[in-house]
Amino acid sequence: MAKDGRIKKYIALCLFTFILGLAGGGIIWIILQIMQAGIGLLWTALPKALGLTPGVSLLAGNTGILIYNLVVCLLGAILIALVQKHYGRLPDTMEEVIFRVKKEGGYPYTKLYRVAIAAILPLIFGGAIGPEAGLTGLTVGFCYWIGANLQYRNEEIAALAESGFAAVLGVIFGSPLFGIAQLLEPDDKSEHYGRKFTSKRTRIIIYCCGALGGMLAFLLFSNLTGRTSGLPRFGAHHAIGVDQWKWVLPLIAIGIVFALYYLTIEKLTRRAAGKLSDHPFICSFIAAVCVAVAGAFLPMSMFSGEHQLEELITGWQSTSPTEMILTAIVKLALVSLCISFGWRGGSIFPIIFCGSLLGYAFALMVGMDGAFAVAMLVSSMYAYIMRKPAAVVMILLLCFPITYILPIAVCAIIASKIPSPYSR
Repeated sequence: MAKDGRIKKYIALCLFTFILGLAGGGIIWIILQIMQAGIGLLWTALPKALGLTPGVSLLAGNTGILIYNLVVCLLGAILIALVQKHYGRLPDTMEEVIFRVKKEGGYPYTKLYRVAIAAILPLIFGGAIGPEAGLTGLTVGFCYWIGANLQYRNEEIAALAESGFAAVLGVIFGSPLFGIAQLLEPDDKSEHYGRKFTSKRTRIIIYCCGALGGMLAFLLFSNLTGRTSGLPRFGAHHAIGVDQWKWVLPLIAIGIVFALYYLTIEKLTRRAAGKLSDHPFICSFIAAVCVAVAGAFLPMSMFSGEHQLEELITGWQSTSPTEMILTAIVKLALVSLCISFGWRGGSIFPIIFCGSLLGYAFALMVGMDGAFAVAMLVSSMYAYIMRKPAAVVMILLLCFPITYILPIAVCAIIASKIPSPYSR
């Protein structure tokens, strides 16, 4: 009888988690639409009204774009600094959310609107960051609030929170498996795949219920309105063979070099921001000026890269390799600078976009298939940074067809095994 009661309880918890995922998916969709509307207003509608051409560099004769960028970004800096001053250092990055849940056994859930405001502002005002950080904190906090108010036990609340984490990543990136892989993949050498999987067998079902609920809500809203978001998909047709695979080691090496560059900049910007931690306005203004100036000369260096990647996929052959490489170098620095200096957000979208720029630039220079080069370079770069090859494969299969799984998996596994001087 006790066993039957326990089974019924977990079935009820799974059903509740699915409903919670539906609610979370709806909330995420609304926030993403607010973000896109704000970006459309500030960076498309207003520039056109002022006679400027959105997305065109100052070097191409887009006179006045630098001044416009500075005005908008500095306005954003003031708002972001005010939020940081009154509400604290928000939002937490995805890694910080996971750390607090694992180490502290909980996550603050009072006044979650503050997290939402802090997450939306840097995205709207052009920050080179992704949306996953703020949305992760918001969703996990919401799950802890629900669990606490329904008087679940600590382990059940943790299961709800982790399902919320899986749901938000599944919704943002279009795959419930990515969030689950992030939770189950070992964080360091002290953990093991088998033991981690065995210890969370019951929770895996709960993760799936929450992630599927979130995905369903997001798809329903998107179909009703015709508005979608997420990573674009590469075409299924691509060249394959020795002419492509002969470049695997150079592409892995380039991915690791740029991953090391990103990690080095991340360390330096954190150290610099630490010295200015008591001056949120100065930090925010530094980030704003860097974003504005970089965006005036290299427009693709701004924003998360989600929509720009879609344009790049169709127009990469008409883009200069030099421009793509410079944009990747600048954007990788901007990601770290924005996050460290108060324009806080995620790094997944920008890293994928930068890897895509470098992959296409390499393909143009050596004459290989562009998508194949991107798949190899992005997987190498992202796996070296995150040290989680399974999660990298899961997320890249959102934008690459299954036919790319071999080059993606090979590069991700090799790159993740190369020793790194930095620990994340």
